[in-house]
Amino acid sequence: MFAAKFFTEDILEQTPQVTLADIPANRRLVDELLAHKKITPEGRDYALDFLTPADQWGLWISRLFLAAGSALVLCGVVYFFAFNWAKIAPLVKLSTIQGGLLCCLIGAYYYKLERVSGQILLLSASVLTGVFMAVYGQIYQTGADAYQLFMMWSLFIFGWTVISNFAAQWVLWLAVTNVFLALWWEQAALPERDMEALIFVGFAALNGLALVLREVYVARTQAAWLDRRWLRALLTIAVLVPLATPIMIWILDGRDVSASVKISALAGLVGHGLLYALYRFRFRDMWPLAAIALSGCILLETLVLDFLVMNFEDTEVLMFLLMGLATIAIFSLAVLYLRRIISVMEAKHV
Repeated sequence: MFAAKFFTEDILEQTPQVTLADIPANRRLVDELLAHKKITPEGRDYALDFLTPADQWGLWISRLFLAAGSALVLCGVVYFFAFNWAKIAPLVKLSTIQGGLLCCLIGAYYYKLERVSGQILLLSASVLTGVFMAVYGQIYQTGADAYQLFMMWSLFIFGWTVISNFAAQWVLWLAVTNVFLALWWEQAALPERDMEALIFVGFAALNGLALVLREVYVARTQAAWLDRRWLRALLTIAVLVPLATPIMIWILDGRDVSASVKISALAGLVGHGLLYALYRFRFRDMWPLAAIALSGCILLETLVLDFLVMNFEDTEVLMFLLMGLATIAIFSLAVLYLRRIISVMEAKHV
């Protein structure tokens, strides 16, 4: 372990702007120490056992079963009411859901939100809130539009989401808010044709704001519950999908698209560039970069497909052959470029 210290100090001397706290203690660093013969194979095994203890797998599996079991129970509750709707009295419907919601809240309070069990119970209560609102609307036929249900659902669980310190809870709230935005745009805003595609900009702005706030909060507080690579990748995909969709529509429809599609497509190109710059030069994370590269490949595939359909429509065999060759070339170049970025990051000890 003293050799590891000396090796990291050598790195710090070569790159004065990097501090010891900035170098992550992970498997890659341990392998580099072994490759430079700074530690022995026995030291490598000891370091890996210290970084990833054997009992961590049991903890991970138990949490996986807890999350899967909770999801199955919630799906069973929704299916139960949907399948037996006509046979259950209104009072039983409402009281059963309220009882389950109350039990989840009591359990979350008992187990505390610092534990995964308490966080899962709070997440279950958030889901049951939406189920209760849907059942209530069906029983009393309030006549409210669907977007109002999701709007109130989002508002009701927002307080729980803020205090939860649970990434999955924030994902649920963001998903509900996205559905609310989509339904509001369709049922209340009633946009004209020249404005309807701007909803993609709204989705990208909402999810992009969540991504930026996540990065800022993690950078300032080092919050472990929010510093999850899967969450960063998921939010990046949630931004890329609405950014890429209007570009694909513009490519496939050509001159028939509205002005809103063109504006959204241009915003999509700018958004791709900003995301690439953010995770290539600022945070240097391969997961978002891989998602951005995949989005770019899909857009290029769409462009090539549109070109081949327009020029080789009468010769389908040749069109499919060229499309296959183009697919191989596009994804091969993307993989080579990503490998090059990985090499650069490893050379800079990112």
